[in-house]
Amino acid sequence: MTEQNKEITDPRAYIQLTGPDSRKFLQGQVTCDMESLTGDATINGAHCTPKGRIIFLFSASCDEQDNIILETHHSVKDLAIANLKKYAVFFKTEISDVSQQYSDTTVLSNLQRIRTGSADVVAETSDMFIPQMLNLDALGYINFKKGCYTGQEIVARAHYRGAVKRRMHHLHLSLNSLPNAGDELRNSEGKSIGNIASAAWADPSTVEVLAVLADKASDCTEIQIGEQSLTAVMHLPLPYEIPASP
Repeated sequence: MTEQNKEITDPRAYIQLTGPDSRKFLQGQVTCDMESLTGDATINGAHCTPKGRIIFLFSASCDEQDNIILETHHSVKDLAIANLKKYAVFFKTEISDVSQQYSDTTVLSNLQRIRTGSADVVAETSDMFIPQMLNLDALGYINFKKGCYTGQEIVARAHYRGAVKRRMHHLHLSLNSLPNAGDELRNSEGKSIGNIASAAWADPSTVEVLAVLADKASDCTEIQIGEQSLTAVMHLPLPYEIPASP
């Protein structure tokens, strides 16, 4: 494997919202406070289902015309647009794919993103995790003081009642093949303990992953990924603190 292979970067997609109600519309849909978005800032957020499961993650910014641009993973672009349009029918906002306009934008490689402790949500993991499972509360994706938004009741309940029983961890594994996002993880007894959120090669024989693990398995020393053999686990530190339960 070459150094270039290690620095693979998944393509990004860019969704534009244009119109006088765009900010108001998103404020009632996403986990972050869209009122804090200015021309000089970028904010991160998630769009969730009514059951609090993440449909897609994004970084939001404004262009010179004050249109809102959402950067997301390319595999969830169509799903993201469809879900936004489903809720946008009563607002003066137009939602479109403008990815071609941003094709030269520099973004983090998959390995770099993993080392920031930030997982992508891709087509295979859309509707799989609530925000706290991906540590989005630690990463600043959630504003708990803003008003209601789709899925807010579930996200708030997990926060205020300490009901988060699965969290994302940074793991180092010796593997012959790269795991897929969404792959199930089992312990040495064959019991399901979580799922892969993101994975990337660290060198020709080792992989770094962000894995959502059940609390009871957070200190596991061996895991099985899919149909692969059990492999030893090295736990790596995350570059942030996980918020303590209330």
